[in-house]
Amino acid sequence: MRQCHLLCRLNLVLVLGLLWAVPHAVSAVEVELTLNNGTVITGELVSKNSQNVIVKVAGLETRYSLSNIKKYEEILTPVQEYEKKRSELKDDDLEGRYKLASWLYQEKKALDLAEKELVSLNKDFPKDQRVPLLLRIVRSKRTLQADDARSPASTTVRKVTPVTPVTPKITQTTPSTNPRSPQSNQPQYTNGIITVPQTALTDEQIDLIKVYEVNLNQRPRVMIKRSDLEDFVKTNLGKEGVPENRRDKERFLRMEGYEQLAVFFRAKARDFYGKARVLGDPEVFKEFKIIHRTYIMNRCATTDCHGGTEARGIYLFNRRPGLTPDQIVYTNFYILNSYGATKAGTRYDMIDRADPQRSLLLQFGMNPEDAIFPHPPVRGMQAAFTRGQEDRQYITIRNWIQSLYSPAPEYGIEYQAPVATPTTQAPQTPPGN
Repeated sequence: MRQCHLLCRLNLVLVLGLLWAVPHAVSAVEVELTLNNGTVITGELVSKNSQNVIVKVAGLETRYSLSNIKKYEEILTPVQEYEKKRSELKDDDLEGRYKLASWLYQEKKALDLAEKELVSLNKDFPKDQRVPLLLRIVRSKRTLQADDARSPASTTVRKVTPVTPVTPKITQTTPSTNPRSPQSNQPQYTNGIITVPQTALTDEQIDLIKVYEVNLNQRPRVMIKRSDLEDFVKTNLGKEGVPENRRDKERFLRMEGYEQLAVFFRAKARDFYGKARVLGDPEVFKEFKIIHRTYIMNRCATTDCHGGTEARGIYLFNRRPGLTPDQIVYTNFYILNSYGATKAGTRYDMIDRADPQRSLLLQFGMNPEDAIFPHPPVRGMQAAFTRGQEDRQYITIRNWIQSLYSPAPEYGIEYQAPVATPTTQAPQTPPGN
């Protein structure tokens, strides 16, 4: 019996030793690496040990030596962030847990997590009057969002006019789909290099895009000067929704900003849209910023691709001195939103709001044999969505496109999107073949 006991203990020690020797693997954690040369890499953490970090970027796993990494930072999801903060609080910490629930509701807009914490708080502290009040507010907000999602009006707050940018045409040959083909045998661009633009969108133009893309059903924070509201009433008297008497005017002036903006839309007072300022990012741009950081900056806007001096077809901004992060994000959105290409007489938009799966933003990331419009062939390029339409990044981008207004608004912005017409040459056959 004693020998059996000792044997079990030895086996346990052996197993623990083996587990300790295995490199530390992490599941579904997003990280941002700042390399010693200043390059910033964002992707999904595959594994990390005392010497290396392996990160998956746009479907490709890349190993980075810790000696080449200046800064390592984990980007937690709302659930991970909540679990981390909650683990630091004791169950009897009423104030700390209440602040956590308020933070989830107000800052993170994570209504399901806020409700979860508040339900638990209500059981642990039934006499506290603040908890059930905030719980009712959170549940009301969730009900409102669910109703908005079911209502047809939630997808179209106002009528919009489709944007009609110039359609660059792409002429391409069919690339080899053999993954073992030598790189020298892949077709390449012959022209279409874009002059690097010197300007991005201004803050005023960004504010106007926010106004057109904001969802008023979500009651965003909107600011409009009183003087502009009074000018609006004088200029648009007699139009739909515009107050015609003193009492209605005073009520209009006391409205929330998003309600006043809704009146602007009903009156179709385009000259006044630019007077409104949406504070923060509309929900669609909160989601786009994640896509921009994790996919577009790593996959499309690198200096070796559409963010360099030899960018072809379309130019995208990456990190540049003098530009704010919002200028880069919103300008790249505007460029992508404006771009389209034609194949066999059929137009394909980079962002197809009516049929998201046709979007070039998705098609260009597919394996060529699976895409209805493959990316023009580029030496060494690999598919971003290794699992096709089941790829997590593909689903994220598709769902984001589905959340946009359709048809696309016409922003009325004077900005020349940096696009060109790329052409390709046929593969070069190696001598002797």
